[in-house]
Amino acid sequence: MKKLFLITTILLLLNSCQKETFYKTLDSGKVLTLTEYDDFKEKLVTKFKLIAKKVELSEILTDSIISNDSIIKTYKLDLKIEGFNKEPNQESKTEKEKIYNYLDKELPSQILYTIDNKKISLKEFRGKPIVLNFWFATCKPCIDEMPVLNKIMKNYSDKVNFISITYENKESVKLFLNTHQFDYLIIVGAESFIDKLGIQAFPKNIFIDKNGIVRKIENGIPYIFENDKMIMGNGAEFEKFIKELL
Repeated sequence: MKKLFLITTILLLLNSCQKETFYKTLDSGKVLTLTEYDDFKEKLVTKFKLIAKKVELSEILTDSIISNDSIIKTYKLDLKIEGFNKEPNQESKTEKEKIYNYLDKELPSQILYTIDNKKISLKEFRGKPIVLNFWFATCKPCIDEMPVLNKIMKNYSDKVNFISITYENKESVKLFLNTHQFDYLIIVGAESFIDKLGIQAFPKNIFIDKNGIVRKIENGIPYIFENDKMIMGNGAEFEKFIKELL
């Protein structure tokens, strides 16, 4: 009997020592159970899978507060989103875009036109690396990354050519630039060139060395999840690619 009482007492003590664990995201006031936290992450990823080809969520534990009866773990969530579709309601395509066939090769030659009606060819820019950005005016991730692209351009404009290319016409782009700043050299009306490259997801950023060889093909600058909001990243990955070309 004494033995049974002792075992029961130990079990009660162990149960009283167990702490319930709760979760919240960085700078969030919402404390969630494990089920609620998992549901929150699942809904977040599902939301962006509707408009993107690839969504990856990573967690970084930033804090763990232990009290008498509970543990509250705080996480920083980083959401990497790639391959936004040209149209928001268009289903994601599983096939690889043809543009990736140009890795370690030259892009096809074609006469292009700037927003100021200047006729150019990408071959004219040989001797310096080139960063090509493909975009269109109603593409939200294209717009979101423009301030970061402008900042990167400011840091490397003397060593690298920064060129943007869109299928939209001159008038539409000029209207867009009335409310958005984009400092790249802007090429307009390039639908045939974009189709030739087989680009389907926007934005697309292509890094070309000084000899005209494609060395890196990326989608947009990755978003990050901060203060319970999706915000544009700082473009550190893109700067790394540029430095590798210099």
